[in-house]
Amino acid sequence: MILNERNYRNNRLYEKTLPQGMLNGQGIGALKRYRYGLFSFGWCGCEIIASYNLLKMYGKPQKLCDISREIYPYGHILCGFFGTNVYTLAYYYKKHRIPVKTLYKKKDFLRLAPRGKYGVISFWTGKVMASSIHTVAYRVEENGSILVYNRYNNTDKVYTFESIEEAIGSYVFIVANIL
Repeated sequence: MILNERNYRNNRLYEKTLPQGMLNGQGIGALKRYRYGLFSFGWCGCEIIASYNLLKMYGKPQKLCDISREIYPYGHILCGFFGTNVYTLAYYYKKHRIPVKTLYKKKDFLRLAPRGKYGVISFWTGKVMASSIHTVAYRVEENGSILVYNRYNNTDKVYTFESIEEAIGSYVFIVANIL
């Protein structure tokens, strides 16, 4: 717990330097100064950033440093080396009364996600168990297009896709929490 509190004190210092709105580009700007476990957000912060963005979209914003501090004790994997256990995110959302529906199958996600407003999806970036996991927040626009936040580590750009299928691409689905 000493590590988590040290990181919390560090992260609080940078809270006011965060950009307004949704967060993107975990490996650049103020986000790269944030710590989670033994590492920077550039290495392992995507689940925390996705959760921040989801809470903001839902209308229950929380400070990024508080989200990280709360999820870390039960969610980190090897002091953040492998980021956060993506299955623990649903626990965090439900604890904060965010009525997510957790989906474990890609076909269920592809069917239900376009009917919702927004959510968080986790996927393998390459081969299963031989690549990293990435977690992003997304929003379904009225015209059916999909905005994806923090899609890549090194850019603060928001990505727009024509469909949820295009947004996922060929990545291997793990789990999603949708509203």
